[in-house]
Amino acid sequence: MLPTTADNGARLAAILPSGLAAVARGLAAPLPPQLHYADSEQLPALRSFVMIVVDGLGSANLSARAGHAPALARLPRKRIETVAPSTTGAALTTLLTGRLPGDHGLIGYRIRHPELGLVTTLRDWDGIEERSSWQHATPLLTHAASIGARAVAIGRPAHASGGLTEAILTGAEYLGGQRIEDRFAIASRVLREDAPAIVYLYIDELDKAGHEHGWQSEQWGRRLEQFDASLEGFLRSIPGQVGVALTADHGMVDIAPHQQVMLEADPDLLEGVAAIGGEPRFRSLYLHEGGDADAVAAAWQRAEGNRAWVGTRAEAIAAGSFGPVRSDVAPRLGDVLIAARKQVAYFTSTEDARVLSMVGQHGSFTDEERGVPLALGGALAGSSFGASVQATARRA
Repeated sequence: MLPTTADNGARLAAILPSGLAAVARGLAAPLPPQLHYADSEQLPALRSFVMIVVDGLGSANLSARAGHAPALARLPRKRIETVAPSTTGAALTTLLTGRLPGDHGLIGYRIRHPELGLVTTLRDWDGIEERSSWQHATPLLTHAASIGARAVAIGRPAHASGGLTEAILTGAEYLGGQRIEDRFAIASRVLREDAPAIVYLYIDELDKAGHEHGWQSEQWGRRLEQFDASLEGFLRSIPGQVGVALTADHGMVDIAPHQQVMLEADPDLLEGVAAIGGEPRFRSLYLHEGGDADAVAAAWQRAEGNRAWVGTRAEAIAAGSFGPVRSDVAPRLGDVLIAARKQVAYFTSTEDARVLSMVGQHGSFTDEERGVPLALGGALAGSSFGASVQATARRA
């Protein structure tokens, strides 16, 4: 049986709606009807809001290596939870739409498209011409103009276009900066201009270093230091009435080569399995039509014991693991789900060599993967923004 968690990412989903509501309050603008659930009574009045998303910076990872991030460590912060699966496509879509994976539809890393088969939510958008048929929720940055604010997304130039960008960043002007320092400089400049702004600032260097070398590596520590130095300068540069909320899409665990488990090791366990999706810490098994999901799940649970959580798609949906799940989203998940519980990751024999060489992994339900920080800076430091996020999460 897959585990249930505190809110399955509802507080993560509430960050941007709360930021929009705070700016609407500061500009004396009516809140868009689509954001009526945002709790604005406790919010400070802001002129601009910045949501910094640091890919791969889990709460446990940050706490263990806080000595590399003194500026971030000084900010008031709390642990919240990301979505399930704890993976980038699902979490970024939640952050930028305010909806959980069962609703927005990007409910994992490699999921099943009804015509295209297994596709990744990060890169495989060829053939999906109508983005809203695959990512169902309206991107929140489309609401910025209605409250009198400029919407800006800042990330690597390489991310300026593409299926996922089009699906979740509609309504925003995209500004590219190759280095961490460049992106913070762009954000600082935007916030000093005349127009109020809603800014999304994406940092992916820690995730890249973590996948390649592990979050406990020297390389990851250096990236954290680079990020922290840029953050410190940025916080000093921003004008008053600018609120900053910093979070992440997921945390990370390090997996050594001897902790890699090959799914084909016992062929009997794959009898009736038509395809394998997901990612190494969260696998989706798609059965042939008429397959017995309960029997397959029971066999995998007997084989894995406490090394993994195993359950059927129906059980996970009933438990609310992904939030309420639309009927057309449910088949995107496998009939049987295997989530790593211990220090292991599940691979297939056809895995790309690059995937097999990755040290840092994520996707499952462990505290290290699900826990992410919510740190507040600028006009939000010492404010009731966190309480408003909690209230908005309950009302969504």
